[in-house]
Amino acid sequence: MRKVLPFLVGSMLFATLAAAQDANPPRSVGFPGSIWMTAGNVGPAEPDNQFAQTAIEQGITVWRSDSWFLTPFAGISAMTDAHGYDWNNKRPTTVGVKLQRRIGNGVVSAGGGVLFERNPASGRERHPSAFVTYWAGWQGDAAAQGSGWPQGLPGSINASSGLLTGRDPHNWMTYATVQQGMVALKWRGVAAVPYGSFGVSFDTKDRTWQNRLTTDAGIKLARNVTGGIIEAGVAQRHQHEILTGRNSMAPVVFVNFWMGWNPNTVR
Repeated sequence: MRKVLPFLVGSMLFATLAAAQDANPPRSVGFPGSIWMTAGNVGPAEPDNQFAQTAIEQGITVWRSDSWFLTPFAGISAMTDAHGYDWNNKRPTTVGVKLQRRIGNGVVSAGGGVLFERNPASGRERHPSAFVTYWAGWQGDAAAQGSGWPQGLPGSINASSGLLTGRDPHNWMTYATVQQGMVALKWRGVAAVPYGSFGVSFDTKDRTWQNRLTTDAGIKLARNVTGGIIEAGVAQRHQHEILTGRNSMAPVVFVNFWMGWNPNTVR
């Protein structure tokens, strides 16, 4: 912990000085943030269990150069479930700094900080956090391709790797998911999107529940809102436990919401 705090303070101080000494300083300071919510069935691993989760993050861009951004941030999340399992009922908070780079239609981030979440095994509530993430999305708009149907081919890739939870603070976890959909119908701003997804997760501690292959095949209704998207759908989910070879399958119902913002203040 004593090693993490000097790193954070030093990074923020360096970024502030760099921005102040830049020969062509930015004309404004950004305040990027986001909120997301999800609710539905947990899936085959916990039959008949439902969950809800939300998270909000707010940052301030203290330095930028072209497509590079340095952003101290704070984030808080909360999760609960119907069965009251300890691992599904938590409220972690993270304070840190991340370096981001925009790449095409995506963004890659790397950073670290302090994660506030109680570890039931040790009773400790503060842990170092480190992460690398990548997200990219695409629409495959039919008009841009000169075709009429399907009306779009929306998809995304999302990957994260790092020390991501205070309940297992020394376990380096990695997640990656690819999703591809097809806009079959649009009506009054609502799109019907059959889709498929494939995800993989693994860790350094060989936890059974962290080493899985997950596939979904389903359909969702999606609607763009100011700065974000809301969607609801159903899918058939199949999970394969890599370490045990166990397979399980169950239907899932879900509702997702995401919104982002980045207001700028003139210096």
